[in-house]
Amino acid sequence: MTSHDRYRAAVYAAEDQWARQLARGGTVDFFGSQLRVPEERRFADIDSVQAYADGVLSLIGVVTQWSGVGPVRVRERSGDRRAHYSDGVIALPLRGVVGERWAARETVVLHEVTHHLVAHSHPTAPAHGPAFCGDEIRLVEIVLGPEAALLLRASFDGAGVPVLERAR
Repeated sequence: MTSHDRYRAAVYAAEDQWARQLARGGTVDFFGSQLRVPEERRFADIDSVQAYADGVLSLIGVVTQWSGVGPVRVRERSGDRRAHYSDGVIALPLRGVVGERWAARETVVLHEVTHHLVAHSHPTAPAHGPAFCGDEIRLVEIVLGPEAALLLRASFDGAGVPVLERAR
């Protein structure tokens, strides 16, 4: 990935808005329409995150969209400030009380799995650029459903983040 990452802050802000909607799950009012969204999963430890990431990467929709992507390894990262992806490894800070760890959430893990997919399919793309956003929306659609993907797409749009939609 290139070092130019001009949409990073806007992507994080949009994802934070989207994650707040998934944190409670259930029915969400979306411009007068009622959408049912899943409640975001939370993870207890690295092993549960690893099992989830492995499961996501083995979904038929993921295998079809991103053929040839290898496994990702999940490890704990020291500190508590940032999650990180590099060279097939997701590093998550898991300090604190189980259930309150900001990085042990499904939206964070899907964000980092998207980095893994983009590294394979768009290796020179900016870390949080249009290709990343399009791939994240598609991944969310496969994993969480079209309603959750619509909310993420709307959050990106509201934040002015360009999205390169992935062909199906």
